[in-house]
Amino acid sequence: MKLEFFEPAMCCSTGLCGPAPDERMVRLNENIQLLKGNYPELQIERYMISQQPLKFRDNPEVYALVREQGQAILPITTFKGKVIKSGDYLELTEIERIIQEEGRA
Repeated sequence: MKLEFFEPAMCCSTGLCGPAPDERMVRLNENIQLLKGNYPELQIERYMISQQPLKFRDNPEVYALVREQGQAILPITTFKGKVIKSGDYLELTEIERIIQEEGRA
């Protein structure tokens, strides 16, 4: 199982730099750590459009969204290669629900 975050350009790979980090980035990083602990089989990857643009092209659904709507559509989250959210990050409970539903499928 793979969870991927396709993100806009940021000043650093985690988005936690500068004197006042974005609270969404703080929450996302905390959620990623919790997910890694709770779901050791889950692969989690983050890609920034400015540093890994080819990763955006590797996923046809992500690529189409960015081509059609521009970078304003970012972040895009995928699970097992399918887009599950765009324009914002999922809450931890939403991600866990998707993972658990996949386990029952």
